[in-house]
Amino acid sequence: MIKISDPAKERLLHLLGKKGEKIGYVRVGVESGGCSGLSYKLDFDNTKKDDDELIEDNGISLLIN
Repeated sequence: MIKISDPAKERLLHLLGKKGEKIGYVRVGVESGGCSGLSYKLDFDNTKKDDDELIEDNGISLLIN
């Protein structure tokens, strides 16, 4: 389960506003980080792919692949 707190929502909306365009989703992923293990990645996206899982919480739409 993923929970988006109010401060996290405010920060994401602030970052989305800096982009100057309408972005529909926050994409969350995990990448192999070599010897340091796994690293988490956040990005913005307008496109939902067929194999993405959509989670909506606190007014934010997250995509997880």
